[in-house]
Amino acid sequence: MLIIHTTTPTKKEAKALIKILLESRLVACGQYFKIKSHYVWKDSKGKRKLCKEKEYLLILKTLPECYEKIQSLIRSHHSYEVPEILSFEAKAENAYNAWLHTSLS
Repeated sequence: MLIIHTTTPTKKEAKALIKILLESRLVACGQYFKIKSHYVWKDSKGKRKLCKEKEYLLILKTLPECYEKIQSLIRSHHSYEVPEILSFEAKAENAYNAWLHTSLS
């Protein structure tokens, strides 16, 4: 099992991204949560600046073989110049793992 995290600036974008991924059968489950992010970015002059934003964290449950397609889909539908796309391998309970495989086949 693979868990993928990404963030979006709006709830609308989070819901739309999850819907596309579910309809494409690339994820079996998607969740989103309102968060506050603190990060470093460059301003228009290329100078480093500290930023704070309200965002939505998406947690996506899938299989490792779906990762490349998910990454491509997120990039093509995301509003950020550099979207966060992180993946983590996870172990799942047997029944959940079976459901995950069935949902994606």
